[in-house]
Amino acid sequence: MKLHLLPLPALAIAAVIAAPAQAQDGTSQEVIVVSAQRANQTEVIAGGTLGVLGAKDALDVPFVVRTFDESLILNQQPLTLGEVLENDPSIRTTYAFGNAAEQFVIRGFPLYGDDIGMNGLYGISPRQLIAPELYSGVQVLNGANAFLNGAAPGGTGIGGNVSLQLKRAGDSPLTRVTASYLSDSHFGGSADIARRFGENDQFGVRVNGAYRSGDVAVNDEFRRTIVGGVSFDWTTDNLRVTLDGAYQRYEVNHLRPQVVIGNGAIPEVPEADLNYGPSFARTELQDIFGLARIEYDVADNAMLYVSGGALDGNEEGTYAGITITDADTGAGTIGPSIIPARINNEAVEAGLRVKLGEAVTHEINFGGNINWQQFRTAFDFRAGYDTNLYDPVDAPISPVSTFASGDLWTIPSSIRDRSSLAHLVPTLSVSGTIASC
Repeated sequence: MKLHLLPLPALAIAAVIAAPAQAQDGTSQEVIVVSAQRANQTEVIAGGTLGVLGAKDALDVPFVVRTFDESLILNQQPLTLGEVLENDPSIRTTYAFGNAAEQFVIRGFPLYGDDIGMNGLYGISPRQLIAPELYSGVQVLNGANAFLNGAAPGGTGIGGNVSLQLKRAGDSPLTRVTASYLSDSHFGGSADIARRFGENDQFGVRVNGAYRSGDVAVNDEFRRTIVGGVSFDWTTDNLRVTLDGAYQRYEVNHLRPQVVIGNGAIPEVPEADLNYGPSFARTELQDIFGLARIEYDVADNAMLYVSGGALDGNEEGTYAGITITDADTGAGTIGPSIIPARINNEAVEAGLRVKLGEAVTHEINFGGNINWQQFRTAFDFRAGYDTNLYDPVDAPISPVSTFASGDLWTIPSSIRDRSSLAHLVPTLSVSGTIASC
């Protein structure tokens, strides 16, 4: 029996064909021809864009790096970034104590939402929940990474980082409308349109957005998501310009919070759909962000680049964490709080990349980046009340304040931070051909 693998175009349908063949000695042999797609429709790419090293294959760098591309996001229909990252066995996703923010753990080390990169810049992605529809790729890098994009502003990401890549118009026109259905009353839809214009298709536009609304699997937990983005790109022989803008809004009502263990003992797990949070728990997250990038080839082997981005975020929430005080009975307490926040971030990156040699190449990347972050917040912790993990008590939020800071309406308190990085990165590589007989 002989097995032949024949490459086919990317959209070929996998097939197995069996047919008799004549061997040199005159006997009959069965030939099996196996054909398959060259590009999987749900693809995980072994590689990504690694900051100062540029776009690299995973085999060329001393890291474990993979990218979950937009076909996986389209087929899986995830509600948040955390559902995309659940495809990676090295990542665990958790919620914050009282609100809907996702926190990730990579190889045992935390990664806050504030420290997720976007197109190589920190501080531009929404910090609490991220809708996946806007992105062509979600890149995960395991291992030390601070020298690639600079240290994460929040100080996390020691075990690895996550970087988002915004969508671009491809070579072929795209018009896609998708409907979604989740649980018994959560419906939604999305649209994705891309075109290229010009004599040489040098100008590209991609517009995409999504809307989802309704109850989810947790009893009485309501979620609504509105997201939209537009991308422009201009490409000539020696100039590439991209401009992106996006809007995202999340609403979560009657949020089921994370359970905190108060006495060290772990209680039995309640029913999966039981909502032990109070009905007043809610959060509204609204983010507007944009990025621009220019790349100019000053020579065949040298490129100047500059990019910048900004984020304006608005968070409103009435939160309620639950702390278990008796693991046997499930008794615990609800701790309400009102915490608004405003986020204003900017980031800039610039540099020069030069490549010398052929068989032995020497690539030099010289540049730097600066990140500015402003976080304004106030808080008002209210008197708590008793509840039970298995038989929850739903009570209104208390008017009694136990600990407060700032004005909930003007939010004067702020934290300003600036981080910067300068880099000079030389890279040597050897290319060649391995002959086979």
